[in-house]
Amino acid sequence: MNEGKLYLIPVGLGSENPQEHLPQHNLDIVSQLDEFIVENVRSARRFLRATSYTKDFDEVTFHVLDKHTSDNEIPSFLTGIQAGKDIGLLSEAGNPCIADPGGKVVKLAHEQKIEVIPMVGPSSILLSLIASGFNGQNFCFHGYLPVEKRERQKKIKALQQDAYQKDQTQIFMETPYRNDALLEDLLTICNDNTLLCIAADISLPDQFIKTRTIREWKKNKPGLHKRPSVFLIYKD
Repeated sequence: MNEGKLYLIPVGLGSENPQEHLPQHNLDIVSQLDEFIVENVRSARRFLRATSYTKDFDEVTFHVLDKHTSDNEIPSFLTGIQAGKDIGLLSEAGNPCIADPGGKVVKLAHEQKIEVIPMVGPSSILLSLIASGFNGQNFCFHGYLPVEKRERQKKIKALQQDAYQKDQTQIFMETPYRNDALLEDLLTICNDNTLLCIAADISLPDQFIKTRTIREWKKNKPGLHKRPSVFLIYKD
C-alpha cells in the first residue's frame, strides 16, 4: 500500500469566499480529504463549508493542534498517512506553519519520510512585503513582538537598527486588539525619517496598505484596533 501525503492547505485571510482567492486545484484536493489537522475545529469547518465541501462532518476526523497540544500527541495525527490516507494541515489564516504551530507536524512528517505538499495561497507577510515598496531581497519576519511594553520598545529599537545597518526590511505582527499600542510605540521609538508600512485587512473590502515616514504617520494615525495587520519598517 502506498503511503499517503500531507497537504499544507492555505486559508483565506478573512471572511472572503475562498473560491475567489484559492486555486481550483486546492479546492479539488480539499474535497477529497476526510482527515485534517487544525488549530480550531469550528473555524476549520467554516472554511470547509465555504469551499462547498460536501462530506458529512460526523465522518470527518479533526486533530487539534494548538498551544495546549502536547508534543507527545502529534505522532498520532500522522497515523492515517502510514495506512495510505492523505491528510490536510489547515492554517487558521493564510499559509500553514507561518506564525502557527503547524511546523511541528511538518518536521515530524519529514522525519517519517512522508511526502509534504505545500499548496498555493495568500500570505499576509508576502503580500504586505510586495505592496510596501521595501527591500524584497533582504527581509526578516519576526512574528509577534514582546507583550511587555519595555521589552517591546527594546525590540523596536533593535529592528530599526537592523533595517538601517543590514539594509533589511523588518516585518512583524501583533494581536489585533494590541495594534494601537504597538503603533504608538513605533511612533515614539522610531526616527522621524524611518519608513513604516501598515498593511491591514489584506484582501478584504476595507483593505488598508500605506507606506509613510514616521513623521507623516504622527500627523495622521489610523485606527487599527481589532484589524488584522502586518507592520514593516525600513530605512529612509
